[in-house]
Amino acid sequence: MDQLRQVLRRLGRAPLFTFITLITLAVAVGANTVIFSVVEGVLLKPLPYPHAEQLIGVWHTAPGIGMKDLNMSPSVYFIDRDQSTTLQDIGAYDSDSFNVTGAGEPEHVRGLDVTDGTLTILGVVPALGRSITVDGEPRQIIGVLPNGFHFLDQDVFQPSIWFTVAPSIHMRK
Repeated sequence: MDQLRQVLRRLGRAPLFTFITLITLAVAVGANTVIFSVVEGVLLKPLPYPHAEQLIGVWHTAPGIGMKDLNMSPSVYFIDRDQSTTLQDIGAYDSDSFNVTGAGEPEHVRGLDVTDGTLTILGVVPALGRSITVDGEPRQIIGVLPNGFHFLDQDVFQPSIWFTVAPSIHMRK
């Protein structure tokens, strides 16, 4: 106890040193917390999907024109899906937004366009639903995703509506 009193007296006699020491400790603890959170969230914590260790993300680059992390084009999607011998299945998605109308007030919602295998790859089984009007067209709800379902890299927003789409390829003659 005497040693603690001596330390406190010395720190009280040198307020600038005490202030710098406390700031240094606070920055070190904060930096340690941030680094651990990033490492835990990115490297240690698995994705919340069955067999998450088997999921991979695929992006393409075009170094000749200086572009990195390009999304998958429909043609590359079909080539990868049909000719891959190492991937069990492949899915593609793209963010979108929709106007939902019908019963009640119209609502503008964010959503995702996903290829037919995307939810299956993630191990999500939607429940059956009913019809709604989206962007002026009647659509059938084929499923309602479970509460708490979080889609991959959509940290900024979670989509409210999903559409299964088959990517189209525009060919010139």
